[in-house]
Amino acid sequence: MAILDGKVALVTGAGRGHGEAVAVRFAEEGAAVAVCDIIPVDELEGRVGERIRAAGGEVLCSRSDVSKEEPVRKLVQETIDRFGTIDILVNVVGIAGPTKDVWQMSLAEWQETLAVNLDSAFLGCKYALPEMIRKRYGRVINFSSGSGKQPLSHRTPYTTSKMGILGFTRTLAADVGRYNITVNAICPGSHEERSVELERARAEYRGEAFDEEGLRRRYREPRLNAVLAGRWCGDEGYVEKGAGSEEAAAIAVFLASDEAASMTGQDINSGGWVMW
Repeated sequence: MAILDGKVALVTGAGRGHGEAVAVRFAEEGAAVAVCDIIPVDELEGRVGERIRAAGGEVLCSRSDVSKEEPVRKLVQETIDRFGTIDILVNVVGIAGPTKDVWQMSLAEWQETLAVNLDSAFLGCKYALPEMIRKRYGRVINFSSGSGKQPLSHRTPYTTSKMGILGFTRTLAADVGRYNITVNAICPGSHEERSVELERARAEYRGEAFDEEGLRRRYREPRLNAVLAGRWCGDEGYVEKGAGSEEAAAIAVFLASDEAASMTGQDINSGGWVMW
């Protein structure tokens, strides 16, 4: 018997990276999975839906902008209509936002980042929690970032949203524990596409050329001097080994399972980039 047999999960931002890895791992562990992203449904089906079916899972793919209320309400209802309930909500969706200083960015840029990264988690919980409360069972897993615990220069909206996720997680955990619902957060390592986005934006901010192919090559090639928590011994010649989407997905499986039934209000780092 797989660890998530009979469970129904809704995973946002599942078109790539952490969300994709979580959705596929959940399916491998026996869950039926509803996934959404802003990419076209046929693309989401081809990229993620087929992987879930290949793992023997049931899947519902939707195109949805989860920063807006009505699409989220509809997404949750469609999931319940299709699978009968929702046991697990994983709020992964997020954008990098602008790489600018506060005095250079527009209010619209600030608000968009917070809407996608923070409002989406609020809305997902607003509409999924009534079903979890009704049956006195649920797992909510929010994705924050190592940047939710420390500064990230020139990226104020992003770090603000990710720090907000931690406060949201802790307070919501206190509010819904009486209903046998746990709420936890994952601060994951990087994934390739997000790293490319961030480094391109930083290069533009500095007015420097961006070597995308070189970055992708370094991301994929093994580094002989890479170790866990390498950033803490950089002066000894080590580089960060880090942790990617698969490690984050493994943490999500644990938090979604009955093995973590009494674990709530926590934020878990993957890799060794942050140790608090």
